[in-house]
Amino acid sequence: MKFTDPSALLSHLLDRHEDGRASARAYPDSSAFSSIVESDSFRKKLEEASRAGAIELRMEKGRRASEIKFVRIADAASLYRFVERIPSSERSASTLQDLFRRTELSAPFAEHAQQAADTWSRNRRWAGIAPGDVRSLERTLILAQAIYRRRHIGLDYRTFSRRTIADSKALEQLEAAVTKVLRGVFIDIPEGATPREALGALGLEKAPPPLLLSGPITLGACQRDVPFVGIPADTTDTIAFSRAPEYVLVVENYTSFVRHVTEADRNRRGLVLYGGGYPSAGLQKAFGSIARNIPAEVPFYHWSDIDPDGIWIFLTVEKAFGRRLLPHLMSIELAEKYGNPPPLAAGRVAKAGASMLSELASYLSKPGAKYMEQEELDPMIPPLSGTAR
Repeated sequence: MKFTDPSALLSHLLDRHEDGRASARAYPDSSAFSSIVESDSFRKKLEEASRAGAIELRMEKGRRASEIKFVRIADAASLYRFVERIPSSERSASTLQDLFRRTELSAPFAEHAQQAADTWSRNRRWAGIAPGDVRSLERTLILAQAIYRRRHIGLDYRTFSRRTIADSKALEQLEAAVTKVLRGVFIDIPEGATPREALGALGLEKAPPPLLLSGPITLGACQRDVPFVGIPADTTDTIAFSRAPEYVLVVENYTSFVRHVTEADRNRRGLVLYGGGYPSAGLQKAFGSIARNIPAEVPFYHWSDIDPDGIWIFLTVEKAFGRRLLPHLMSIELAEKYGNPPPLAAGRVAKAGASMLSELASYLSKPGAKYMEQEELDPMIPPLSGTAR
């Protein structure tokens, strides 16, 4: 980088030093000085720092031998003293001590505070939080610890945030950092989920999403002739059936859900539920309530993307239903035929155990596995015999 401000140049050198870049250089922007006076002032300041043993000046050669070519640190301690700056490592250590004095953190959250301090000591952001922003770090750790202790259950974003740290908007501002901490303490969060989706899966939402469903359902005394309806997720007790559904299917993606109910099952033979991507805690609870009112002989299916997050979602839905779940249009053969190699390094695949998806999960955990989005396939009604397709 080039500079006309000597203080900015010296600060830049210390920033690079704290970032771990050995022999970092900074250059004067000789053509950008507004006057000879400004140029002379710039040079005098750097010469003063050089005499203090803080920096080394490298000069041009030939006819420009009197001009500074670049500047680099000669002695970091001397440069800190010259610019009257405290090293970021010392600032971070002091910040950490202050945080521990004010806030009671259990061991895993204290470890994240230490990680933040270590990152700040290199003058880098930690989880998007700027070096020295101890207020945001403290709030992040308090919010994450409260979620870990399940103090968020039954609360929305703003109510939880207000009750926890007396600021209703703090969680919205720090959700990425909070999610990073929760992943670090081994809370089961799907890798591909955004911070908001991840927190929703744990039961924290800005506003609970509706439950979208289609099938032989009645609401109140009437059966509505529409492709699907939406109801609050906590009002599944208002649902009744004009006849028993022939199958139950949860669909991960909205487009595939709409296509299934408008193209594949226009006669409402099955009960089709929109999973909302990563199903929120409210939707998971609704799934369990619905499952308890469906005859045992009705097969339950899930249709999702074929990738690690699809496995996570399948297992989450299966747990919510509390009964055996079958994969629909989720197989190794389909992945091999229509899928593609993952664009990035393969993500961690959840352990499927005795699930009907165990073979697919094993396939996805191996090199060369292909991922497939469910939109690659046209919708179809699953086998009514209760076998995976």
